[in-house]
Amino acid sequence: MADMVSIGEIAQRTGVSRRMLRHWEQLGLVRPASTDAATGYRRYTPSQVGRVRAVASLRTLGFGLDAIGDLLDAGLTEQRLVELLRTHEQELAASIDEATHRLAAVRSRLATFETGRSAIVNTLDLTPLPELRLWGLRASVRDETEIPGAAGRLSGELRARLDDPEDAVVLLYDGSADDAIVVTAGTPTPVDGLAVVDVAAVDEGVAVTFDTPPDVADAWIALDAALTDRGLRTTGVYRQVTAPDGTVTLQAEVRPLD
Repeated sequence: MADMVSIGEIAQRTGVSRRMLRHWEQLGLVRPASTDAATGYRRYTPSQVGRVRAVASLRTLGFGLDAIGDLLDAGLTEQRLVELLRTHEQELAASIDEATHRLAAVRSRLATFETGRSAIVNTLDLTPLPELRLWGLRASVRDETEIPGAAGRLSGELRARLDDPEDAVVLLYDGSADDAIVVTAGTPTPVDGLAVVDVAAVDEGVAVTFDTPPDVADAWIALDAALTDRGLRTTGVYRQVTAPDGTVTLQAEVRPLD
C-alpha cells in the first residue's frame, strides 16, 4: 500500500479539487483503488493520476461527463469515437455561432452608446416641451422589457390606418402607475376611430435628436447619464417622435436629482 496516494495528494498533483474527484467517483469516472470502510479515506494508484488528468483535459475541451466516460472506456470502438467527436464538433460549431451573434449584439450596443453620446453632445437641448394632441392607440404592459414589443405592434397598427404611412408618429411611455406602463402610438393628424390623447406641456424638459433610429432603451440610458452630470433626471411622460424624414427625437420632463 506504500505506493498508494491519498485524495489530497492526487488533487495536488492534478489541480482537480477533492469535491470534484468525489463527484467524478459518483459518476464512475475515477473510482478510488480502495476506500477504508472505517474512515472513508480514499486511496488511488499512481496510474490513476493520468486518468484524472485525462478527464480534466477532456472537460477543458468542452466534453460532457457522459461523453468522457465513453471516451475513456476501454471498449471504445472507432465508430463510437467518431460519433462522439462529430457530436462535439457540432456542439462547438453551435456555440461559436451563438457567441458570434452575442458579440455582434454587444458591438451593436456599444456603437449605439457611441452614437447616442455624440448625438447628445451635439443636440441636447434643455427646453420647454409643447402640449400634444394625438390620435392613437394604447396598450398597458407590466414591465419595461415589454415596451419594445408593444411599441412596435402599436406603431404598425397605427401606420396601417394612416393615409400617408410616412406621417410623423409619436410614442409615449407613461410609467407613473405602480403596476403598469401605458404605451401610446399616436399621430398629430386626426384619424377617424382613434382615441384622442392629450399630453400636457412641460415647462422644464429635454430633447435630443438622432439622425437615424437608435436603440431607444440604450439611448435613454445615455441621455440619463448626460443629465446626471447636470444634476438632472428625466420623469413624467416620455416622448419618442419619429419625423417623416426618419429622425428620432426623445423628449421628457426633467427635474433636479433627489
